[in-house]
Amino acid sequence: MSARTPAPSSAALCLVALSLVPEAALAAPVPGNPPLPAGARVGIVSQLDAEVTHFHASKQIENSFLKTYPMKWSVSTMLLDAVQDRLKQLGLVAVAVAPSDELTRARERCFLDAALAKGLPKECAPLFARLAATERLNAIIVLGPGRNDSAHAGATRHKELPEYLRGWCFVTGEGGPDALPSLLNLSELLLIEVSGPTARLSARQWGGNGQSWLGYKSPPDLKAFSEQQLGQLQALFAYMLRQQADALLLHVEVAH
Repeated sequence: MSARTPAPSSAALCLVALSLVPEAALAAPVPGNPPLPAGARVGIVSQLDAEVTHFHASKQIENSFLKTYPMKWSVSTMLLDAVQDRLKQLGLVAVAVAPSDELTRARERCFLDAALAKGLPKECAPLFARLAATERLNAIIVLGPGRNDSAHAGATRHKELPEYLRGWCFVTGEGGPDALPSLLNLSELLLIEVSGPTARLSARQWGGNGQSWLGYKSPPDLKAFSEQQLGQLQALFAYMLRQQADALLLHVEVAH
């Protein structure tokens, strides 16, 4: 196990936050979105697993490897923290909502297998509409996994990395043994507006690159990161998520 590693300083984290500007070209509003009424209830839903995937890249393919670590983070709380202040400023009400069973079962086809740049898959829209009806919501902000492929990342996908990478990741081995790991936020953040039985995708924001893991020290065994060291990443991914959310919420209009 690695020696005790100090957490990044607040100043270092702020530098990361300033550098984590999502790719604006991937923030895709739908023209002609109707404004939400003042006081509208916006459901905040996470379908992203609380886990971090480590991919080690090597020039010798046989030496590359992947390992996913489950984390004790509440991604739902992280998402709510990322959006609630801005929603309040807009005069909207953030409502933490668990995904329905049918949305949970449909996560693969509604996120990972979906070309969300083209809108919600037809079979997914009713699932969000039913959740909105149950929870009395005017709109839903939902976070889900994406892949490192052209359907999700577009021109920003990392061609040097496997397309099957998904969710929150860090990559070692690129740039030599002393290089800081790069962070990737391979997730989709969607704004879905609901009217009766109809749900439509109003905007989406791809997570994208997260620069480097500041404060990183290589552990003795790259295949066995400690829970303590991986815990440093929660604050970094929280900053990345807030940047992603801020970009998405630029497309929200409220009627007054």
